[in-house]
Amino acid sequence: MKIILRSSFVILLLLAVSCKKEIAPQNSIILKDETESILTNDEKEPEDASDKTNQEDFNHFFRLFNHDAVFQISRVNFPLKVKINNDDLELVDYIIPKEKYTSIDLDKKPEERGYKQQLILKKDKAVIQQRGIDNGIFIDYFFEKKDGKWQLVTWVDIST
Repeated sequence: MKIILRSSFVILLLLAVSCKKEIAPQNSIILKDETESILTNDEKEPEDASDKTNQEDFNHFFRLFNHDAVFQISRVNFPLKVKINNDDLELVDYIIPKEKYTSIDLDKKPEERGYKQQLILKKDKAVIQQRGIDNGIFIDYFFEKKDGKWQLVTWVDIST
């Protein structure tokens, strides 16, 4: 069973590494785990949310998303469709209705977690990557900006 688990993990890792990588546009920011705070190109909050030229700042959204459960639920695209490894390490689609959703905290301090976390931020998309430190954690959370507001749209958990 361990051989199958390791083989599956190696195959998934090779697939991920062999995927074509695109060069990120200049406005993209990649943050490593060592950074204490999330940085974006524009730290200023929108003055008027109804003004489409004033887009919501990811940094501000991320803080609220992780520290206000009501706000978090309001910013999840329900029904949430996620992919999670089952007991046989097969990636399976799950649908989480609003009633079954539990809040997640993606803003833990590095010393409080057993994984490294990296933010990849583009103009209207963001990915939080969590990679375990000798524990098999491998999760990507995907966010998109819709109508000027950030939302969690899905996650993929291929942890072993």
